[in-house]
Amino acid sequence: MGCPVGKSNRAEVTARAAEMRAAQARKERQQKQMIAAAVAVVVVIIAVAVGVAIANNKSTGDPGATTTGSAAAFIPKLAAIPAATFDAAGAPADANAIPQKVEGGQVLTADGKPRMIYVGAEFCPYCASERWAIVAALSRFGSFEGLAPTRSATNDGNIPTITFTKSTYTSDYLTFNAWETKDREFKPLQTLPADVDALFKRYNPEGGIPWTFYGTHELPGSGIPLQPFLEHTGDNGWNEIVAQMETGTGNVGKSVDASANMIAAQVCQLTGGQPANVCTSTGVTAAAALVQK
Repeated sequence: MGCPVGKSNRAEVTARAAEMRAAQARKERQQKQMIAAAVAVVVVIIAVAVGVAIANNKSTGDPGATTTGSAAAFIPKLAAIPAATFDAAGAPADANAIPQKVEGGQVLTADGKPRMIYVGAEFCPYCASERWAIVAALSRFGSFEGLAPTRSATNDGNIPTITFTKSTYTSDYLTFNAWETKDREFKPLQTLPADVDALFKRYNPEGGIPWTFYGTHELPGSGIPLQPFLEHTGDNGWNEIVAQMETGTGNVGKSVDASANMIAAQVCQLTGGQPANVCTSTGVTAAAALVQK
């Protein structure tokens, strides 16, 4: 038999049990507090990391992020460069901006109008610079829809520009067709149709881009100096470039406007001098003197 427990022993046992329960409760509270503190620290660390990432994105900008909101607000301005600014720019000083006569070439037609062809790629920095002049020039003969801001490849200039990928062009005087064969990450984008691919391989066997083809003339490459564009690769680059084009000033404005005059002069050769207000303007007339006969 076991020894019976007296009253005093029972009181001691009861008190000791209460102390043990209290100690256990304290231990559990401490554990919960430690877990809560650890969770709070993790939450703070995550919040700080997210905040830093957002701040960095705002300060440096995602080089490929070009939304259709405020980022595209420059496009209507690009399509409406003042005629006086084009006139002041005159003819391009760089011989590379002058289209070369194509041996055996002839005017192409589509939809009953002379046809102009562009082949490029979104990653290409020279395509990036040339598109500014093409859009400015052709907006004097018609209108674009679906133009969107983009950049050349991050590791190839990261130059702010416009893409023709989803664009259409409407004009009473000219048919303009454009293809961007790869995106800014060098992935395949658009495939040349058979007739354009044949022209591209025949007249541009080395396959260089950009390639602008007028049927009778071609411009391999870009006639606009690339270096100045590298000074406008920030988040506001598109607006900076078009602002210079509007005034014909700065390290980009005049050279792009003059190249646009050269493009317009070449187009006027295809359209028979129409529209007259463009083809007889001072800037286009100055550039027309450089058209290769």
